[in-house]
Amino acid sequence: MAQYVHKRFPIEEQNKLLEEICVVLQDLNTIKEKKYFLKDLLNRGERVMIARRFKIAKLLDEGLTYDKIAKLLSVSDGTIARVEKMLNFGRNGYRIALNKTRNRRNKPPRQS
Repeated sequence: MAQYVHKRFPIEEQNKLLEEICVVLQDLNTIKEKKYFLKDLLNRGERVMIARRFKIAKLLDEGLTYDKIAKLLSVSDGTIARVEKMLNFGRNGYRIALNKTRNRRNKPPRQS
């Protein structure tokens, strides 16, 4: 993956573009549209990295140990620790996403 140099890409611009990407994701109408956008935006390695982090957060939330997660996903304790740090001390993004995922699973199917 290419290295980023913060002097060439100021944090203010990064934050503005991240916000714009969030708006785009919100405005896309279907899961399929969002998936296609993310597949175009991110290379396979980046998609795997994001998916793996989310899976680690889910497994930590379910109470799995570092050892079990490391064996299941072939990740290091350092990777798990970084996700756990954000899960517990971050901006609450993982918690919000996990709660929404959990709520979606617990909803009864819509009647047609």
